[in-house]
Amino acid sequence: MINWLIFYALFPLLLMTLIYLFFIIYRKSFDEISIGKREIGLLLIGSIFTASLNMPLFIYKNYFLSINVGGALIPLVLSFYLMKENKLGFMKVFIGISIVAIATYMVTVVTNEGVVSYFPFYLFPSILAFLLSHLFYFSLPKAPAYSYGIATLGVIIGGDFSHLPQIFEYPFRGAMGGAGLYDMVYIAGLLSFFLSFLLVKKEKGGTKEKMLKEIEDYLFILNDAVLWEEYRKLELLNGRKFKKEARQLWKKIGWRMRECFPDGMERMLAFILDSIIIISFAFILAIFKVFFSSFLLSFILSFAILQLLYFFFLEYFFNATLGKAYFGIEIRKENLKKADFMDAFTRNVLRFLDMLAFFYIISLILISISPKKQRIGDVITGTVVVRRKCLK
Repeated sequence: MINWLIFYALFPLLLMTLIYLFFIIYRKSFDEISIGKREIGLLLIGSIFTASLNMPLFIYKNYFLSINVGGALIPLVLSFYLMKENKLGFMKVFIGISIVAIATYMVTVVTNEGVVSYFPFYLFPSILAFLLSHLFYFSLPKAPAYSYGIATLGVIIGGDFSHLPQIFEYPFRGAMGGAGLYDMVYIAGLLSFFLSFLLVKKEKGGTKEKMLKEIEDYLFILNDAVLWEEYRKLELLNGRKFKKEARQLWKKIGWRMRECFPDGMERMLAFILDSIIIISFAFILAIFKVFFSSFLLSFILSFAILQLLYFFFLEYFFNATLGKAYFGIEIRKENLKKADFMDAFTRNVLRFLDMLAFFYIISLILISISPKKQRIGDVITGTVVVRRKCLK
C-alpha cells in the first residue's frame, strides 16, 4: 500500500511541483525551450482538471476506445508543439520514439484493467528518453523538449497502439491515458523532462523582458506620451519595485483601453448563446445514447466534449464563437495579435477550471477587477477578449 501511494499517487504530484519550481527560478531557460506560462498551465493545471474527461476515438457495438484529455491528449499536443518550436531533427525523433516504443511494449501487458506496467519497469521508458536526449542534445535546451516528446509518443505507441489487437479480442471499453495524471503516458513525459532539465545549462530571469514587451505592444496602440514616459522609468527598475510599478502601469493601460475589453455581462451573454447551441447538440447525442446507455451520463459527456471542440475550433479558425461574433468580440493574444493553435487549445482546456471555480463566478469577479478583463483561463494562457472595433 505504501509503495503504491509513493509511486502511483505522490510521485507525479512531486514531479509537477519540482518542474513548477524550476519554471519560477529558471524562467529564461524555459523560454529557450519554448515553455512559458501558457504551456506550464496546460501541462500542470489543464491536465488536473481534464483527467476524468475521455474523448471517443472508436465506437462500434461493445467496443469503445477513447483518449483521456489530461492523461494523453494534452501530452501529445505539447509533444508536437515542443518538437516544432525546438526544430528537432526528424531522424533523431524517429529513432528516439522507436526505441522508447519498443521498450514500452516489452514492459507492458494487457490485463482486464487495460494496459499496465509494474515498478521498476514502469520507469524504463522515461530513463531511456532521458539518455537519448543527452546523446543527441547534451546540455542543450532542446534536450528536455526532445525527451518529453519521444517519451510521450513512444509510450502511447508502444503501450497503447501496439496492444490494440490484443485489447480488441474481446468487448472493450477504455481510454488511452485513462489513468489521467497517474497514467504512464503522462508520467513518462514529465519524468523524462525533469531528468533532462537537470543536466541543461540553466539561466535565471526573463520575466522583466517579457512584461516590458507586452506593455510596449499596448503603448504603440495608445501612443500616449505620458504612459511612454512611465514606461521608460519602469525599464530602470528591478525586483519587487519593478513588478509593483508594472502592475500600476497595466491598470492605467487597462483604464485607457476599457472600451476595448467587453465586461462580464457581455461575455456571459455570449457564453449563454454558445451554451444553448452546444446543449442542443448534446441533447440529440444523448437521445440516441451515443456514448452511454444512460441519458444523463451521455448528455454530460457529450456536453463536455462538444464544449471543448466547439470553442477550440471556432476560436482557432475564426477568432470567435457564434456568441462572440454576435456581440462583435473575439479572442487575441495579450499583445492583440491573432491567437494561435496553442492559445485556443489551452484557454479552452482551462475552461474546465473556470467552470469548476463555482461555475465561472470567480472568473466573473476576475473579469470585473482585472485591467484586461481576463478570466482564469485567459490569465494563464495570456489571451484577452477584445471588441473588433479596436482592432481596425
